[in-house]
Amino acid sequence: MASNNSTSRRKARWRARRSADKRIASLVTREVVKLIPQIVAQVHSLSNSRAPEDVKTESPFLYKHFKACDPMPFTGEGGVSQLLQWFDAIEVTLRQSGCPEDFQTTCATGVFQSRALDWWTAERNKRGISAAYALSWDELKKLMKEEYCPPHEVQKLENEFWGIKQTEGDIASYTARFKQLSVICPSQVDTPKKAIAKYIRGLPECVGDFVEAAKPTTIEEAYRLAAEINSKRVLDGFFSKKPVKRVHQAIIINSSDDSSGESVDGSSDNSSEDSSKDCSDDVSVKSSGESEDDTAPTQEAQPSRKRKTVSPNSSTTGLPQLEPLRSAPAQSKCAYNGSHPLCFTCTYHHPLEAKCRYCANCNWYGHYTSQCRARP
Repeated sequence: MASNNSTSRRKARWRARRSADKRIASLVTREVVKLIPQIVAQVHSLSNSRAPEDVKTESPFLYKHFKACDPMPFTGEGGVSQLLQWFDAIEVTLRQSGCPEDFQTTCATGVFQSRALDWWTAERNKRGISAAYALSWDELKKLMKEEYCPPHEVQKLENEFWGIKQTEGDIASYTARFKQLSVICPSQVDTPKKAIAKYIRGLPECVGDFVEAAKPTTIEEAYRLAAEINSKRVLDGFFSKKPVKRVHQAIIINSSDDSSGESVDGSSDNSSEDSSKDCSDDVSVKSSGESEDDTAPTQEAQPSRKRKTVSPNSSTTGLPQLEPLRSAPAQSKCAYNGSHPLCFTCTYHHPLEAKCRYCANCNWYGHYTSQCRARP
């Protein structure tokens, strides 16, 4: 009985302690819930009432920030194309440096050199320093176009745009120039259809026909198709086939022709002697007619109906003897694998800036006079 009473008392004390803990936890929870709005309000009030010196202020934009982006200088000596290229480059630099609009004219004119600097100095003196630097970027571009894009220069570019063509396989230069002239002369490509047609007309036939057959709808699509087809044509060797101009071929004179006494075109030596006699008679008649004291010739010169030919071994003194051209010997059948281009003068491969190897002793190409083996 005593053990049962002690057990019941312990259970009663445990239940009382547990109920007291629950009451304390509930009281703490209610107090915390009441305090949370007050704590949040205090935090907001402290953040809004922060001192001005604690706020970070942005530093003002300076010219050194613009100069750190390495802007492109402008000299005013490159023509309209150079001016448009400078416009594009300086606008990118102004955007990268974060230059404000009211400071763009000051930064842009700070890279002027040579002729452009002289022009801006005169313009600044005419308008005044404050009024000149108060110009907006668009107004400055308009003034520069009036100065460096005169009507006669624009007319030259329009004429160039009319006849623009791709040279060899360099389509990148053709496309870049076409885009520049499209900006300068927009009247010739005012619609996408006209721009595509004009671009295709300047392409080679092996490229333009395929681009036209594809019927591109935009000029960018025409650029892409032309570049793809042109690269294939370059790999196929369409632009590397150059005509060989055979100028310095040797004239071979057969010894059998000399022994038979026949000329180059098959006529006999007698005909050549007759022709030389007729030529000498004509010269004598002309000289006798010019002099007043000389007597008339006994035999008049009659024109010969025979075909006048000159054989290589004839001794005609009235006509100058032409020395046959001699060139280098025939090249070997082995293909040239070097990097130097073929010269059409000496038919050898050598750098473009180097002169042809020519021998004044034997009139042959391929070696110099000091290296000639057939010395006199």
